[in-house]
Amino acid sequence: MSSMKRDPIYTVTVQGTDFLLTKSQIEFDAPNYFTACFLGDFEESKTHHLKMSRDPDLFRIISDYLCGYQVLPLADRVMPTRISPELVLPNLKADAEFYQLDGLVQECEKLMAQKKGADGSTKRYLLLGCEYEHLAETDLEYHIDTAVKPGSHHWRTIITEERLRQRQFSEMDYPEYLSEFEGYRKIAAVERFAKEMGFPDYPLVGWHHTPGESCGRSPNAHYQLLVVLAM
Repeated sequence: MSSMKRDPIYTVTVQGTDFLLTKSQIEFDAPNYFTACFLGDFEESKTHHLKMSRDPDLFRIISDYLCGYQVLPLADRVMPTRISPELVLPNLKADAEFYQLDGLVQECEKLMAQKKGADGSTKRYLLLGCEYEHLAETDLEYHIDTAVKPGSHHWRTIITEERLRQRQFSEMDYPEYLSEFEGYRKIAAVERFAKEMGFPDYPLVGWHHTPGESCGRSPNAHYQLLVVLAM
């Protein structure tokens, strides 16, 4: 009866702490630093032993990643105690880059981008644009049924907070500046437009409603509606 071939074991010593890695682990996100050392022409390929001066607590996370585990977002109990919490993820990314673990680098970058967006430093806004024809001299709330019809021209795009500060947006109507019955009715109309366009849960920031030229002999006029929603 033939015995199953054993996976070679490699020892990585990080500041005096030993970690055992199998060949399957070092090849998990290959090519990388470990495959170069252990499977290349370096001395470590003969000794199966690599000494490192990196952070051992961060290497525990690296070791888990090489097992194929999901390591992000980091649990509190695996956070290195001697590193401030806000620096753990950037430092883990730095180690992932050192070890040439491209998959882990991408995961770190993705989570860092999400955290940056949640902090508001890259806040984004959704713009909903619409062009349509409607009877002139009527209140905005009566326009919505026409504006949401497939025959109207719709578009949407995303802008940053910096773009929102530009002059053309300063002339928008803002919900916080409207009051009384008529004001609330306008707000409700614009919110209904956003809902009909498929964005009921995006907070309303403001809107710009512009009447254009009349449509020849038609009683209708050409209108443009621009709605800004927070993402």
